[in-house]
Amino acid sequence: MPTPPIIDCHTHAYPAEVVAAPRAWAEARGELHWAELVAPSDRTSIQGWSDATTMLSAMDAAGVEQAVLLGWYWTQESVCRWHNESMAEWMQDAPDRFIGFAAIYPNAGVLDQLEAAKALGFRGVGEQHIGVQDYKATCPHWQAMTRWCVENNWPINFHVTETAGHEHPGAVATPLQAFVRMAEAEPELKMILAHWGGGLAYFEENPKLRTILRNVYYDSAASPLLYDMSIFRQMVRLVGVEKLLFGSDYPLRLYPRFQKMPDMERFLDQIRDEGGLNTRELDALLGGNFRRLLASGS
Repeated sequence: MPTPPIIDCHTHAYPAEVVAAPRAWAEARGELHWAELVAPSDRTSIQGWSDATTMLSAMDAAGVEQAVLLGWYWTQESVCRWHNESMAEWMQDAPDRFIGFAAIYPNAGVLDQLEAAKALGFRGVGEQHIGVQDYKATCPHWQAMTRWCVENNWPINFHVTETAGHEHPGAVATPLQAFVRMAEAEPELKMILAHWGGGLAYFEENPKLRTILRNVYYDSAASPLLYDMSIFRQMVRLVGVEKLLFGSDYPLRLYPRFQKMPDMERFLDQIRDEGGLNTRELDALLGGNFRRLLASGS
């Protein structure tokens, strides 16, 4: 039986002008959190870079059929719109390979941003960050966005920070209760919590929370930097394989001690070798679940 196509649901794409001088570009636009993440002033960056051609080659080498290009959680609406337009160029050049999730500034003009992103061919929202972008489930703009996303069958991908562990520039708090409140407020909203959801899955052992979080999914982005591979088996036990999505966080360098250039192949090999998943579970994780998530309700 042929192996189902692999979908990487968590990647990022930046145009050449950003790659050429990331910190200067970000500082000029007031995006200081992103600047410190990708070009820190006091440590070696683990951020990798890629153009569309290089990324497609990495996908081919790893057997990845499609990749979701995520926007970033910018703090300026103008930067969100600009990033969406640049990602749309990649999507237009390789429409069968790239799926777009739009960068949305959540504190103003969300419906106009969403309609503009839809016209560009996007199919979801993300990556969002409730800490960096500073919004809550009770915010009227947020409520308008979630209603629109439910009506249009658009998932939202959220960056989620682990609640304990090593400190790093990306560790801006994302309180887990906030995601519970969001799921309560809009039960049909499809939420993808990146980086394994920061531990929220453990609370799905509570039957009440399991019901509230029934449309919450968890992606594996940046796993080698955060956990050992036993996390895959643990997550299957906690929430079931049906709620798990493969994401790499490409072009982040997941193995910075010996990885000079980003790739997807090494992480996929490690999942297969050390993740403890059977063939059915691998097929679901590596593409089947995301394919179903994006298709349901459409």
